[in-house]
Amino acid sequence: MIQMVSDALSLTGVVNLLLILAIIYIFNRMVLGPKRKAPGAGQHPLFGNLTINMPNMMCYLRFPLGGWIFCVFYFNALHTSFFAFTYHLSFALICLFDSLDGRFARKWDAVTEDGKSLDPAADKWVTFCLAVTAFMFGEFRWWALAIVFAREILSMLQRMRLRRRGEDASARWLGKIKTGVQFTVLYIILLRSGVLPETIVFEPVAKLFPANFILWGIILLAFSTVISVFPYFKSFSYVNDYTKSQFKSSDRAWYVVMIPNLFTIGNYLCGVTAVFFAMPEVEVDYRAFVCLFWVLAAAACDAFDGPLARKLNSHSDFGACLDSSTDLSTFGLATAVIIFLRFSAIKGGNSYLGIAVALLYFLYVHLRLARFTVRLQAHEDKSKKQDFEGLPSPTGACAALMAFTFFDNIFVLCGVIVAISFLMYSKLDFISHSNSIAHPLYRYFLIPISLSGFLMLNILIFQQPFVTSHFARELSVYFQICSWLLVVPVFIYILDGVRRTHFSS
Repeated sequence: MIQMVSDALSLTGVVNLLLILAIIYIFNRMVLGPKRKAPGAGQHPLFGNLTINMPNMMCYLRFPLGGWIFCVFYFNALHTSFFAFTYHLSFALICLFDSLDGRFARKWDAVTEDGKSLDPAADKWVTFCLAVTAFMFGEFRWWALAIVFAREILSMLQRMRLRRRGEDASARWLGKIKTGVQFTVLYIILLRSGVLPETIVFEPVAKLFPANFILWGIILLAFSTVISVFPYFKSFSYVNDYTKSQFKSSDRAWYVVMIPNLFTIGNYLCGVTAVFFAMPEVEVDYRAFVCLFWVLAAAACDAFDGPLARKLNSHSDFGACLDSSTDLSTFGLATAVIIFLRFSAIKGGNSYLGIAVALLYFLYVHLRLARFTVRLQAHEDKSKKQDFEGLPSPTGACAALMAFTFFDNIFVLCGVIVAISFLMYSKLDFISHSNSIAHPLYRYFLIPISLSGFLMLNILIFQQPFVTSHFARELSVYFQICSWLLVVPVFIYILDGVRRTHFSS
């Protein structure tokens, strides 16, 4: 009997999902309309004179749909299969209208100034509804909710300021990615809440995810939310407008252009994973080494995306902007968060000194990236890789986290991290990783040692859950050896930067 009920529910879930997909498909075809024969203003065959207003109507419809999602969860009388189905349908329509309004406006020449304001406003409202609902009835964390609210309020105020000054206040591409990440993570959290009856096949699948995976998704949401607000501020303009003049966009196929971007995305995800393992609620042995490993993995991804783009001739504005925002996220924001969490763990509670050191570190990463962008855009021959002025941010991030594998005194750690921060914004001349291949010191000594340390750390990180307590002490020694194999090349790299600046002829 139980098996029959289970089969019936599964069949019902499949039918409901197919019904939602059919409604979405019909709406999509009907709203977009037939293929345009000529560019310019025109009238949709179904909407006629209302064509110009249809994108705005799709924005307006997202407001009641977002409110309805909250109501379905909040009112007990609506906790039925029918209303659960309307929740899934409402979410699907919100995503459809969010995608359709811009496509419709471009296709039928229906772009309006009101639409440019309505679209982000509708996104904010839906995000508010989903975030509050996920916090009240799901696993969404209070700090993530605070980040979402603070970001939306800050971006709204900054938009008003930009409009008063006559500057561009349209939605940025980072904001669009942020909205997609937010919707996906919040929807999965609500699927796992258990408040509504299981109506489509997604709920049982979402409940299979472990709680730690959801925490990782929440951290991903928080990082995409924070990074998306930076382009609204002039000092962070390199995050959004970086390299407009650096390279011509490639005319290669989209899948070729995406190859280096996959490494950039890997960089970003490694940074999020490093923060995940720094969280105190995540149980992990050798936490300092695990966090260091994921930042090293991010640095490895960062080392490959640029050379791949040049090798494949697959440059794009999107890839360049993604690269600069990812560097700020992983080697700036993520590393700063890890510094704060490690200081707090050593002290046994929230550390105000940790907050100050983390903010100082992030500030200097930002200043270094901004200066690097200015120098890169001013450089005439952009096909040739320049050396660095100041310690590169990936090296600085790795060096800062290496300190936690050697010291547990917060004042010593404070001095080391502050020194690294100053080195990143210094005038010292550091050789780039592309140019270092031709240098014997790097090619035959420093690079092999660094790779050996990273590969050894790689093996130990994924082996350590299976090591018995009998070998725990030996494993700790092996981790320390990895740290020495990594910190020695970094120290020599810094000394070489001093030599190249002050002692080379």
